[in-house]
Amino acid sequence: MARIRSGSGKVPREQTNPGGLMFKSIRKVKIVAVFAVVGALVLPTSTASAAPVEITLSCFNDLNMGNLLKEWETVNPNIKVNLKTADFNAHHDGLLTQLIGGTGPDIACMEVGYTSRFKAYPQLFTNLGKTFKANTLEKSFINWRWEQGVARDGTIIGIPTDVGGLAMCYRQDLLKKAGLPNERAAVSAATSTTDKLIAFAQKYVTATGKPFLDNVSQLFEGVSRQGADGIQFYDKKTDKIVEVPQVKKAYDLAATFASKKLSAEIPAWSSDWNQGMGNGAFAAMLCPSWLLANIQNNAKDIPGAWDVAQMPGGGANWGGSQLMIPKFAENPKEAWTFISWVLAPQQQLKLFLDKGVLPTTPAVYKDSKFLAAKDVAWNNAPIGKIYSEVVMAIKKPIYEGKYQVSVKDAYNAAVGRMASGKQTPEASWAQLMKEIKKIKALS
Repeated sequence: MARIRSGSGKVPREQTNPGGLMFKSIRKVKIVAVFAVVGALVLPTSTASAAPVEITLSCFNDLNMGNLLKEWETVNPNIKVNLKTADFNAHHDGLLTQLIGGTGPDIACMEVGYTSRFKAYPQLFTNLGKTFKANTLEKSFINWRWEQGVARDGTIIGIPTDVGGLAMCYRQDLLKKAGLPNERAAVSAATSTTDKLIAFAQKYVTATGKPFLDNVSQLFEGVSRQGADGIQFYDKKTDKIVEVPQVKKAYDLAATFASKKLSAEIPAWSSDWNQGMGNGAFAAMLCPSWLLANIQNNAKDIPGAWDVAQMPGGGANWGGSQLMIPKFAENPKEAWTFISWVLAPQQQLKLFLDKGVLPTTPAVYKDSKFLAAKDVAWNNAPIGKIYSEVVMAIKKPIYEGKYQVSVKDAYNAAVGRMASGKQTPEASWAQLMKEIKKIKALS
């Protein structure tokens, strides 16, 4: 396996992102986007137009498509893809403003954290089911990822691209020096529950005098996504904000790590955080699949030092994107021609083998090349197998409601106040509940 490379009229105020940690993280990493495979899809053998056509693809990163774009233009010289990128938040904010104003690119990407925002305006997108019969492809995708691109009225506004399976990455060399288990199966077993994770982290800190985790904000985000029935902050059945035991559990776990000094509290996406991946400032971090590239890029001098274990408490998903065709696209047929090509099995497998990103269809997970792939940079870890087990165990996606961004920001701020010592865990939680009550009153 090749080495992984990184991977509104007026917009309603409640739907903007004032800078929540998750979104800060995603916009600063080159998130990997992978494209779904569809066995039943009949791929085009010629361009949709005899005359040269240029279509615009707007996204928050380059989608890791450099090699595929070159291949596409060789196969389809009459359809050129012009990729335009912007800062994560700027892309999403600007896209919605464009669409409401009656303009937009031919193809747009959308990170799943913004699905609630865009699903509120299905009329601004080409109904991919009605226009291109995309509904016939549903069974070819992981069902919960497909669901994330469907509006409440049934409009298919986006096709799922990648999956953000969640695991725990760790420095196997540092664990060995600390006298702790460092084989991935042993680490997974030793940290399989939150209580075991705390005990394991304490042993590392005692042995080395250094923190175990990078920061508790990432810990909270990951663990809060392990709730049953796809509930983190919103209940899909009622479309109401709810308090979920798993989220409180995640908060309490973060508080324990902070109070016991088990985490370095190095802000995610900072230069210190990036450097810490290579200099041993911490020994472990929660890692959605798209984060592997960032870790690897920052640990080039220690190839094979990092390894991947199962997520404590069970798998979850963090991140992923959709490809959409805005209602105002100038070249919707050519846009769909491109999307259809990108969705093909061979392209999906190429992206995984070349970039290490995860597909949104179970079909590729069964491919022998996928299952056999190992990465020397990751201590020969079978990346595909590890993360596919996580992804296929997920039954429902996290449902994100109208005020998802505001709710998430409130929780992240509460974790930040507690972790920094500005407030006790109890005081910060009490303030959080007051803020959540105000957000509830808006719905």
